[in-house]
Amino acid sequence: MCGRYTLTVSRPELERAFAPIAALPTDRIFAERFNVAPTQEVATVSRPRGGELKAELMRWGLVPHWATDPDGAVKMINARCETLRERPAYRNLIGSSNGRCLIPADGFYEWEGTKGGPKQPWRFTVDGGRPFAFAGLCATWQPPDDAPLLRSCTVITTEPNSLVSPIHDRMPAILADEDAQARWLEPDCEADEACSLLKPLQSERMTAEKAAKAVGKPSNEGPSLLVPEQQELF
Repeated sequence: MCGRYTLTVSRPELERAFAPIAALPTDRIFAERFNVAPTQEVATVSRPRGGELKAELMRWGLVPHWATDPDGAVKMINARCETLRERPAYRNLIGSSNGRCLIPADGFYEWEGTKGGPKQPWRFTVDGGRPFAFAGLCATWQPPDDAPLLRSCTVITTEPNSLVSPIHDRMPAILADEDAQARWLEPDCEADEACSLLKPLQSERMTAEKAAKAVGKPSNEGPSLLVPEQQELF
């Protein structure tokens, strides 16, 4: 599962990694984030109808087009790669470039600990902290009252690599490089090929560091979340 992630880089740095981001509104805060949480607005890059790359702000938590309301989105923040072609909410999205997107990030959190006991969050980064892209799925939902269309997304997860597995039994599917990102958005990339891109990233490219327990509260923000609490000595 991936229930929190970071995008701590500045907007100019993010635009250098994902050029379409430059078109997003300047008054919306989606960069320099240390605790991105479900149902929040997140930056994405897609290629609708096979046209030009497009940056969009989407709600994190997929709302299928056939949903009666958006309340169930919090349960659909992640999609398991193994069942994408089986689940009704995902099977039409994975086979079409209209249903696939990139979700830029520069880290993600997972929690270590037993159920019901204290848990320690860990932050995982890639290539020394450089921005990367989660493989995502996206959908458009029309509210029944003719309100504006809602665009939403979900982060695909896969089995963990050797770095993540001691902490959690899932990890987000990170597209390995720019070629993989580009292929994920290509119109002629069909479901089988798209699913083949959803592999655990090599552990050698990743780093894990403890984070502050305060990251568990979505309203907490700021660089202090990357610093674990100091244990008292007796």
